[in-house]
Amino acid sequence: MGNKSETIERRKYIRLNVIFPVEFQFVDPETSGSVSEIRQGFTRDVGKGGICIEVNNLEESLEQLIKEGKVKVDVRLHMPLSMPETKAVAKIAWYEKIKSGYPNKYLIGLSFLQIDPKDSRRIYFHAQRKILTPAIIAVFFFFLVLGLAYFYAASFSANSENRKLVEEMGKLSTKKAELEKKILDFNSKQKAIGCKITLNEDKIEEYRARIKDLEKVAGDAKTKDRLIMYLKEDKEKTKTIMKHVLYQRIRFNGKIKDLDKENIYLKNRVSKLLSQRILTEGSLKDLMSSFNPIEEKNISNMYKWIKNHQNMRTGLVMSSEGDKNLEGWAFTYDQSLACQGFTLMIDGENAKGILNFYKDMAETSEGAFANAYDVYTGKIVEYNVLSGPNIWLGIAIAQYTKKFKDEEYLLVAEDIARWLIMLQKQAKDFGIRGGPKFEWFSIEHNLDAYAFFGMLYKITEDDMYLEAQNRALDWLKKNSFSRLGYKPNRGKGDATIATNTFAWAIAAIGPKLLKELGMDPEQIIDFAETNCRVTVEYIKKVEKVKITGFDFEKYEHVTMGGVVSSEWTSQMIMLFRIMADYYKENREFNKAGDYDKKANFYLSEIEKMVISSPSIVGQGYGCLPYATQDDVDTGHGWRVSNGTRTGSTAGTAYAIFAKYSYNPLASD
Repeated sequence: MGNKSETIERRKYIRLNVIFPVEFQFVDPETSGSVSEIRQGFTRDVGKGGICIEVNNLEESLEQLIKEGKVKVDVRLHMPLSMPETKAVAKIAWYEKIKSGYPNKYLIGLSFLQIDPKDSRRIYFHAQRKILTPAIIAVFFFFLVLGLAYFYAASFSANSENRKLVEEMGKLSTKKAELEKKILDFNSKQKAIGCKITLNEDKIEEYRARIKDLEKVAGDAKTKDRLIMYLKEDKEKTKTIMKHVLYQRIRFNGKIKDLDKENIYLKNRVSKLLSQRILTEGSLKDLMSSFNPIEEKNISNMYKWIKNHQNMRTGLVMSSEGDKNLEGWAFTYDQSLACQGFTLMIDGENAKGILNFYKDMAETSEGAFANAYDVYTGKIVEYNVLSGPNIWLGIAIAQYTKKFKDEEYLLVAEDIARWLIMLQKQAKDFGIRGGPKFEWFSIEHNLDAYAFFGMLYKITEDDMYLEAQNRALDWLKKNSFSRLGYKPNRGKGDATIATNTFAWAIAAIGPKLLKELGMDPEQIIDFAETNCRVTVEYIKKVEKVKITGFDFEKYEHVTMGGVVSSEWTSQMIMLFRIMADYYKENREFNKAGDYDKKANFYLSEIEKMVISSPSIVGQGYGCLPYATQDDVDTGHGWRVSNGTRTGSTAGTAYAIFAKYSYNPLASD
């Protein structure tokens, strides 16, 4: 039974309800010999000075020893995750029989007589920890849940803000594009009216000249009339001529009056068009004040979208977001674009992440890099070895080297160049094939190689690259243009229209050199706009948006009947900027202004295509699909990626290039 000492003992220390396994044995206080077998129990309470143990089924003889309190207790405590066991010698401070019969149950209060102070602290600390652990865990989980809630709330807020930004961008881009189209239409109408006025003035001069001739004929007829006054027959003929001359003179004078009236009308029309254009340009200027900050934020978010899709272990950037067939794929060509995007945004670390992969990790095949690698493992997923992607990787390294004055990756670019020169020398006319196992020759690849060799020559001043560039130019002069001289071919002996060859011919060679070679860049552009420009309906979420841009080839030749490519339209935008700069240098500011207006208009059009990233990684940032339709045949041996909500690294990177007038094929 409990006694008074129990109450006193219980006040000596704070007790904690913690259960530990306990082994104990009663011993003689004088001889320390055992007076019972080793028994087992469990702690009820644990304190700094003692413990309370719960014991089941005690024999009557042991019950008597407990009641008399004339024994000591040898204790062994087994605390979980604690090694070794804790030893102590204690006296019985109190006891309480809480169950009679069989099995009986006792609570025995023990007060430590001998225990290592470290063990005493360890018992108490462990007991406290065990009691506090659920509370700590609960607090931890509370803050974890709170943190996750905050994270998801912040993420949701960021997603919402980013999506709102994209929607606002789409609306403003639509308004901006409409105003820019009106200005282009005004220019076109004004130009047509100007041509009509010039034609009318030419006709007026022609009619006046004919009137002068008729007056001369009339004068001659009068003279003849006097000379043959008496020759009736001749006189009648002369009168007939005079009547005809007078009639024609009256008719021509009437035409001159009509043309003068038409010219007055046309000049008034031009005046009205100029007024409307001034008003439209004013509206556009007002819109730009609110549009520019939103456009800058969206371009910044597009860069972040690319950055978010870079794997930190491999450094590779996923090529497509949303296409299950290409999930985790990183095309080498797209890595070049992402790397140049990082370089353009002065983000050297992320650019190095991509270049480190190709310097240290990437497997090669047939002496060069594969077409595609796995973003997560870095393993090859498409084993084709093509010249184009390798050239573009070399271009990315050259642009990085020039921007950051860092030659760490230059040897990789030079290895690619030597491999290309080997391919170049294998062909009789020094063209670069599609790859070691391909026999076709692409104009695009040779244009890219021309630019790449030029970049390396400027960096290294090694004549080997200058010679390779000259060989590439000679091949292009022989093979790139059709007999008409203004439509670049797709390949050697292949006159198929490929819109990107129009852009790259001017971007790689430049308008000045093209003209010197007898190729008119303006005719190239006119052909592209006449044959490859399309206006299509793009389904953005649930709404339909009209987009004007450039198709992969002559649109009526393509089975899908017209599609706008964000990448190839961006390339054409860069082309218009190049032409604008060329004419500014030549002080032909009207032409330069026309090309700038076209560039602005098409940039507004592709900005209407911007979608909010649908993935968690994308965080709602704006990105561009590769085209206005998914899974369509481009007509060039490959298809557009699957998924109506597919973000494209290539399309997004090129939109950034177009915004900042960055020409990846230019070394200056």
